[in-house]
Amino acid sequence: MDDERANLTVAGVGGYNRADQPRFSMHPTWKIWLLLAAGPLVWAGRVTADEPQPAKAQPAAAETQPPAKGQSVELDDPVELLVPQRARSGRENDRVQALALFAAGRVAEQKQNLPRALRSYERAYRLDPAAVAALREIVPLAFNLDRQAEAVRYALIMAEHDPTDPMLLRRLAIHLTEEGDGERALKLYERAEALHQQAKDKPSASLVLLALEMGRLYFVDKQFDQAARHFREVIKALDEPKEHGLDPTMQKALINNGELTYQLFAEAFLEADKPDEALAAFEKANRYKPDETLFAYHEARVLARKKQAANAMAKLDQYFAGHGSSQGTAPYQLLSECLEAQAHRDQLLDRLEKLRAADAENVPLAYFLAQQYRQANQFDKAEPIYQKLVENKTRPPVEAYQGLVEIYRQRKDAARLLATLAETVGRGGTLEPLGDSAKALVEDADVCRAVVEEARKNPLAAGDKNAFGANLAAALLAVELEDLPTAEALFDAAIKADPSKASEVLLTWGLELFLANQFGEAVKVFQRALDEKANGDNPAIYFYLAGALEMNSRTDEAIAAARKGADLKKDSPRFASRVAWIEYHAKRYEAARKSYAELISRFDSQYDSPEAREVVHEARLVLSNISVQEGKMKESEEWVEQVLDEFPEDAGALNDLGYLWADAGKHLDRALAMIQFAVAAEPKNMAYRDSLGWVLFRLGRFPEALVELKSAAAVDEPDGVILDHLAEAQLATGDQTAAIENWNRAAAAFEKSDTTKVALTREKITRAQNAAAKK
Repeated sequence: MDDERANLTVAGVGGYNRADQPRFSMHPTWKIWLLLAAGPLVWAGRVTADEPQPAKAQPAAAETQPPAKGQSVELDDPVELLVPQRARSGRENDRVQALALFAAGRVAEQKQNLPRALRSYERAYRLDPAAVAALREIVPLAFNLDRQAEAVRYALIMAEHDPTDPMLLRRLAIHLTEEGDGERALKLYERAEALHQQAKDKPSASLVLLALEMGRLYFVDKQFDQAARHFREVIKALDEPKEHGLDPTMQKALINNGELTYQLFAEAFLEADKPDEALAAFEKANRYKPDETLFAYHEARVLARKKQAANAMAKLDQYFAGHGSSQGTAPYQLLSECLEAQAHRDQLLDRLEKLRAADAENVPLAYFLAQQYRQANQFDKAEPIYQKLVENKTRPPVEAYQGLVEIYRQRKDAARLLATLAETVGRGGTLEPLGDSAKALVEDADVCRAVVEEARKNPLAAGDKNAFGANLAAALLAVELEDLPTAEALFDAAIKADPSKASEVLLTWGLELFLANQFGEAVKVFQRALDEKANGDNPAIYFYLAGALEMNSRTDEAIAAARKGADLKKDSPRFASRVAWIEYHAKRYEAARKSYAELISRFDSQYDSPEAREVVHEARLVLSNISVQEGKMKESEEWVEQVLDEFPEDAGALNDLGYLWADAGKHLDRALAMIQFAVAAEPKNMAYRDSLGWVLFRLGRFPEALVELKSAAAVDEPDGVILDHLAEAQLATGDQTAAIENWNRAAAAFEKSDTTKVALTREKITRAQNAAAKK
């Protein structure tokens, strides 16, 4: 039997047992036909029970004998075409196609065409998500192809569909935790825990470790009651190690840093309002690293939780007497809360001043006191404290600068504000470290203008250590004010003050202009950076220059710059993709199609590169959109299918394919499920809401569609397509007036974005008006 025939049997396809010998053999095409012609579908050893299954007739002994070799078989009756009693439902068709794809995957695997086999299995799963057999094929095959990330994605789906292996669930949960997806990790841990409980597993080190990991994640997720419950199990195991199978090595591994571990337990108990258990945990933490000052603070917290404010303050006094500062400003915040609980909030400043007099070098105390002064509008007292914090530290706390910026902004003291900004921006090159203080400043246009004017009229000498920072800070504020000529002069002044930072300044300047939609000016700045060779031939400058040129409608120059950048960064998929993006943005679809196809051909095999995977992912989605523009809908669907092969839960791709199907009026149930997944992943994405409304409309569920489409259109400038869909739903629900109104809005939107749709929209308006007139 050749490889193509091996194992391609009903048992092989249905049972997925490659070791089984075939019960009979036939050409693969006929085998698949037999499967497709079958009424009930055999899938992973199960029968779909849409209808009761008839008992199998037992053939007579003579009928089981095969014909002799070379002997033809004559049929008693002519072959008749079988006519189904009813048409298959969409769901049944999906299952049939899934079986065909699974069989095709088996054939490809037998031929050692593993990439094709993997794709077939992946698509079989998408057609029939309830069948985990395809998932069981996908995961090991993806790992064998060194597609680690893809394998893990499907392993997670398999674990969620068929949670039968607690250790697999836990390994995947650890992976998710490392990836920062604690919420999904917890769900897997919870299923693993349930499996252990169902199996009535005996206490073991493995279960203790599971409780510890779950407790940590619950704590991070602020589910403190659950965290406390799991940590309680860990503490019990540590107290009774033999009963839980903990040898000394495992005990040490679980406790790790005993002080921090028990502090974590204590924090969970405290947040879960279990103060006695919290105190016991704090006591154990203190045994690992004795610190009576710190322990007094923790005792104060426990007492405060018990509503014993006076006793808590007595313990706080012990902490303060030890001149502790390891807990930051939290002890002073607790002092404030205890005073307020006793109706003595007015004593806070007096107490803080006395504490600072006795502990002048305590930075958290100084900062907290300055903060209280500022909140009380006592700027004259807050300012010198902030200034001392700034002056006495080689790396002053950014909070001190934030406080000074806020004080000087409220005072409208432009000179001192500029001096403070000069120090912070001079170090970091940006206003971002100032956080909310910077946001408040940017929103205060009058103060911004005053600072810019101060820098312009009273420039610091080029040799002044703060000249660079002052000019750069003022330049950034000028950009926010859209005063580009002044910004240009100030950026120039910053470069003159420190020529070694020219490349950094020009890049910042160019990007600020780009973000302000000043593309022509951005081109000049990026080009200047190249002309002056501020940082040699920097590929990043070419990358950004290409973007600015394209946005300035200079496509040929943009392509040339992008190619130069890609040449300088030969192995970068991102830089290589710049030309394709420019061609696509310029609506040079044929050239873009070719460039994106070349990107896929060049980088698709690099499964170990996140950058390559991201670029290939984007390329396929763009190629799908290009196909839509060219009316090649089947091709468009295939590109999105390829994205979903690798990224089965990609919200954007699920939405795109679901929308394509909804627009074509096919696979509507599957389209609905896909779009619902996308909306659940990104509830505020109005494009996804529009897709959901549109597929509901196509399903004839007009009231539900109207709700979603109204939500999608509830933005400042809704897209013309969304308005068109909304109008269709309003017309279907009998609101012709609203429909006509929204079609008019859609036509106005299309005038700006897609004039080809204006005439069709006008026709809809006319038909609706005529229908209304007849009534």
